Amino acid sequence: MVIGMMAIEMIGAVYCPLSPRDPEHRLHLLVEQTRSQLVFIHHLTKKKFNDSIISLDIDSMLIDNDMESDVDVNRLSNVTVISEDIAYIIFTSGSTGTPKTVS
Repeated sequence: MVIGMMAIEMIGAVYCPLSPRDPEHRLHLLVEQTRSQLVFIHHLTKKKFNDSIISLDIDSMLIDNDMESDVDVNRLSNVTVISEDIAYIIFTSGSTGTPKTVS
């Protein structure tokens, strides 16, 4: 998980943890609220996302990919990240019961 979080940060994306215990409709609401373009899923969340949300199955990537593949790490230096960029988003329960983002 730590490697995934670091990879997300290194490409200039935003990390937003979602709980596999949450019901499907809540997960869809949270993804919609963050305007996510991609969701990493695993065996606990695979069936909770349908085709309307672009998802990438981490488990199958780890199994299918050779961990010693050539990666051009120098390309990561082309990603511009500034201190004002959001690093992660978490949700609070909110006083109204509606999830609110904190970034």
